[in-house]
Amino acid sequence: MKRTLTTLMILGVLVVAPTGSSAPAAQPLLVHGGIGHLIASGDRVEIGYQVYTAHVKSPVGVLYVRNSLKKNFERLPLKRSAGGLRAVVPKRLVQGSKLVYYAVISDPSSGRSATLPRRGSRSPASAWILDRAVIVRLGSHRFGHTRAPSGIAARAGAGSVGFENNERYQCGPQTFLVGRDGSVWLHDGLNQRLLVWPAGHPDAAPRVMPLPFFAAENDIALGPAGSVYVTQLLRDPPRLLLYRLSPAGKVLWKIRLAGDYGGESTFVLGSNSPLRLGPDGTLYCLAFMGLAGDESGWMPVATPSGRPIAAAAQRRGTHWPFQPAAPGLRLLAETYTPPNADTAPHEERFALIDRRGHLVRAWRVLSRTDFGGLAKQMTPELVGHDLVVALPSQAGQRPSMSCFGWGSTASQVAFHCPMRCGAAVSCPTSGSALTGRSTSSPRRRRQGS
Repeated sequence: MKRTLTTLMILGVLVVAPTGSSAPAAQPLLVHGGIGHLIASGDRVEIGYQVYTAHVKSPVGVLYVRNSLKKNFERLPLKRSAGGLRAVVPKRLVQGSKLVYYAVISDPSSGRSATLPRRGSRSPASAWILDRAVIVRLGSHRFGHTRAPSGIAARAGAGSVGFENNERYQCGPQTFLVGRDGSVWLHDGLNQRLLVWPAGHPDAAPRVMPLPFFAAENDIALGPAGSVYVTQLLRDPPRLLLYRLSPAGKVLWKIRLAGDYGGESTFVLGSNSPLRLGPDGTLYCLAFMGLAGDESGWMPVATPSGRPIAAAAQRRGTHWPFQPAAPGLRLLAETYTPPNADTAPHEERFALIDRRGHLVRAWRVLSRTDFGGLAKQMTPELVGHDLVVALPSQAGQRPSMSCFGWGSTASQVAFHCPMRCGAAVSCPTSGSALTGRSTSSPRRRRQGS
């Protein structure tokens, strides 16, 4: 699997041929390129671009780059390679708090050119430099090993929830949530229901909330007044719907989400696009820009009071690429693979950015075991002041999903839950974060209910 830093953050620009050009206006110059938003001072920073316009065979370009310590851009030629146009940023520029850049690419045969981002030096692209990140070293993953929980928040035997374990599928409960009152909500997707345990009663018979349709692959979120949000994929035509359900599982309303299902549009959704509650209670859905490697954005879909947001407002309000976190903070997450490395990634990066664009805190999570095999890392979030994230790992044909949490130091591990059969949701004696093990439970979130 070949994934490089140059594919982590992709920008696209359409430039119509200038007046007098012989090139047809129906075939604008299409360019994608850039780097990730999170780089480290020791990285080999290679910025690349690809021209997708038909019949453009020999494009040329210039990269303009500076850091936060400099006022003037340096001019670097973009060199042609098998992957398009590329330039290596000198290490002397990878310092300060931020790297700022833009590129001008042209086609000599037609005279057309593209500036990326479109406004060039007036609004350049940027990447934060993680010079003081918390380094978290996970070492090598021990597949099949779990640690004893310090407490149990909810308990369900293998016969109480739906599992499928055969040559094609190994799956079970997809998600569990923790309400503000401490109740535990388990998404028993194969049985088309939610199981709800009251806080402090792990062995109680769970309340059953039926779902109106099969949603084993879809995400759920807790809404106001005990309601629940759930998505549904319809295929004729392909579209993703959002439902708000009453505490009894009745449909209160449903809307079509603004993004498209599949394709290469600006807003692309998947059947398992995550749902997240923002700091003010607004519900967001994860969307993508379309092409493989394009960046993601968080699209608002419901108000804090539980009302649906119109499609046009969903698009206007989308946060690219930030995930709304605590008030005044935005969360970034990226997978890092060195340029030209033909291996699975071994590093995940996370950062909190404030309203002024300043880096508040950052984490670099390093593993000797491959990150990959199952999927890209699940979207992270803040629980209190701690970062919580689920990370996939794989050695050979042995996949695993592990959940971790970190505070301001690498030693503050909140929980770890390798994927195994059998469901047990555990909580430390402090009650501040979940810990222990779960079946195939890649997403754990504390939400309002």
